[in-house]
Amino acid sequence: MKHVTRITNYQRLLLSLIVIHVVLVGGYAIRYGFAWTEVGLLPAGILDWQVGNFDAFRVNPPLVRLWATLPLLPFDPEVTALAADIDPRDRLEWTLARSMLESNPEAAHRWLVLSRLFCLPFTITGMYVASRWARELYGSAAGIGAALLWAFLPNNIGYGCLISGDAQAASMGLLTLYLFRSWLKRPCLVETYQLGLVLGLTMLCKSSWLILCGLLPGLCLVIGVVQHCKRNRDMGPQKADTMQSRIRQLVSLASALVIALFIVNLMYGFAGSFRRLDSYQFISKTLAGSDDWQAYAPYSGNRFAGTWLGRLPVPFPEDLVIGVDLQKWDFDRERWSYFRGQWRNHGWWYYYLYGMAIKLPLGFWLLFLIAATGFLLRASWRVPWQQELLLWTPMLLILIGASLERGLNRHLRYVLPAMPFAIVIASRTFRVFDVPHRTLRPAVAVATVWIIASSLWIYPHSLSYFNESIGGPYRADKYLNASNLDWGQDLPYLRRWQQANAEKRPLMVTNYLHIVDPSAAGIQTNGAVPSMPTRRNHRSGLSTPEFYPGWYAIDRETLLRRSGEYQYLRQLEPAAWAGYGFQIYEISIEQAATLQRQWLDANELTIPQ
Repeated sequence: MKHVTRITNYQRLLLSLIVIHVVLVGGYAIRYGFAWTEVGLLPAGILDWQVGNFDAFRVNPPLVRLWATLPLLPFDPEVTALAADIDPRDRLEWTLARSMLESNPEAAHRWLVLSRLFCLPFTITGMYVASRWARELYGSAAGIGAALLWAFLPNNIGYGCLISGDAQAASMGLLTLYLFRSWLKRPCLVETYQLGLVLGLTMLCKSSWLILCGLLPGLCLVIGVVQHCKRNRDMGPQKADTMQSRIRQLVSLASALVIALFIVNLMYGFAGSFRRLDSYQFISKTLAGSDDWQAYAPYSGNRFAGTWLGRLPVPFPEDLVIGVDLQKWDFDRERWSYFRGQWRNHGWWYYYLYGMAIKLPLGFWLLFLIAATGFLLRASWRVPWQQELLLWTPMLLILIGASLERGLNRHLRYVLPAMPFAIVIASRTFRVFDVPHRTLRPAVAVATVWIIASSLWIYPHSLSYFNESIGGPYRADKYLNASNLDWGQDLPYLRRWQQANAEKRPLMVTNYLHIVDPSAAGIQTNGAVPSMPTRRNHRSGLSTPEFYPGWYAIDRETLLRRSGEYQYLRQLEPAAWAGYGFQIYEISIEQAATLQRQWLDANELTIPQ
């Protein structure tokens, strides 16, 4: 009789949550317009396939954009190939973006949607691994709890379909640590090969995961040393056997790292691999050296020149090394950061912690607090310390590393790879449904419902989600900016607003994602929103703008500009919203005349800076 495999209730629940998550993320992918980095990543990925080099968008490794643009190849998308500038500070991808949008304005959005949907396997993989890891540690209820958290957390929905690489790197990072956990139990040939392959692919998602080359050996060493010290009977032949097994384990891990490096270099075609360190001309202060460092061209240097380190070969391809240097340069040079209504040219060490406090649902923080308290107070809630180490170490390392990088605070997405580990840690609270607990069951249930309701209340604007502690996304610009709130994604919602309010003309539009022309998004405009000069942004010889009565649509990132030329609108109450990105103001005839007089007065009295 043929054996029939029965689907368990656990599998049904997990599959249902995966389907729900795919629907939520897919709906987001279809509704939203370009987010900032996507407008450069999409043509860069197409060009990577066409010419076989990675001169564009070097700050990100190419795997995600190559994967995302793979389904576009049968349509033969046209992207004009441009010669790369010698100076990496001249970002080729933005020129490519303008060219793509000028020549293919309608097709570009279709390409974007298809590319986003093709990235769904990354978030599905992360969700499955989180559920499986939680189940193995804390039980079936925790496995379903981890999947539920993954499915409904707004950051997972908002970033889950973008081709920015952040969510993809988060999923792959979790998969790498999960396979490393399996390898620690049984470092055989198959596990070693799997670990090396996935490790290489993870580093090709985001260059920040290059830390895994040091993190995995470090974890292996710590676990091995502690276990060795705890053995009280390591004598004679037994000790020799133990030492031999440790040596085999280290050799196996070294093999996995070699496989990973091979995968990384293979992706780049070994272009410029194993160059001597002192042969590079770096532009970041960290790598070029701090003596007489300058942020802009033509400055370059190499702090390793003339040292023994400089003679060593770099086991990474040239474009990856240049990309890491370029990313570090972006943090080293003077950049202005916005936080809680204040602009300054360096960041805050607590920026990411505070940002996560207001960007994650309060219900999730309640679950995480219960999980941490249970870990400290209840032995039954703990798992072996090695298992805890594999969850807490990467999460804390990512948060600490980002917090120490205070040159620029702008995007919470930089710490998104820490979230999968936090989800698995928080999932242990769901074990109260496996073991009766009268006190905690209601609290966990309420927190879970709170997460789902809070997330769906904002959906599909999950990228702009802020929790109730600050009043939600309507008040978010008092705290954070950029990709945390408005990354240029709401142009389609402005188009829908105009279609539903055809009589509200004329419409002036200014959008932060200036590479995308509003007319290319189907929006009929009567020009840009006029700006008001201030002491900070005044320039001599300004032409006098016309403050017409009508409707002024402007995104919140532009409203927050440090130069302050649109502060006059923030003093008014918006008449409408398009998503949470655009505020729309109705300017009457009287208000337009008043603004015109204010501009003339400001232009006369402002002293050029």
